[in-house]
Amino acid sequence: MGLTINTTGAVNVELTGSFTFVDPTGYQSNLTKIIPELIASLSASQFGQAAVGTSPTPITTPATPCQLFYLKNLSASFTVTVTWTAVGQSSAVVQVVQPGGIIFFFNPGNGISALSVQATGGVANVDYVMAG
Repeated sequence: MGLTINTTGAVNVELTGSFTFVDPTGYQSNLTKIIPELIASLSASQFGQAAVGTSPTPITTPATPCQLFYLKNLSASFTVTVTWTAVGQSSAVVQVVQPGGIIFFFNPGNGISALSVQATGGVANVDYVMAG
C-alpha cells in the first residue's frame, strides 16, 4: 500500500476546528473548545498513505524544517513509534501511536529537522500529512 502526493511552491495551510466534550450521562452540558484559525504560508507539502515496517525508517520531509506533521495509525493491532529531531535539539521518541491513534504537530515558527517511524509487532499502515 502506498500513495504519495507531493506539492512544491507556495502552500497555504489553514487549520480550523473544535473539540466537543459530551457527558454520556446527560448530567453536564456539552463543552466546546474552538481552535482559533491558524494560517501559515509554507513552501511544500506531502500527503498519502504508507506501510511502516518494524525497522526504524527515516522519512524525507518535503521541506526543512517540517512545520506541520500529522500521522494516523490505521493498524488495528500494531503501534507506530514516532521519533524526531526538533530544530536545534537532539533526536527523541515523541510518541508511540496506538492503533487508531493520531499525532499532530503544527509550529510555523520552527519545526522538525529529522523524522523516523517504526512499527512494533508487524507492518502498520498509516495516513500522513507533512508541510514545511
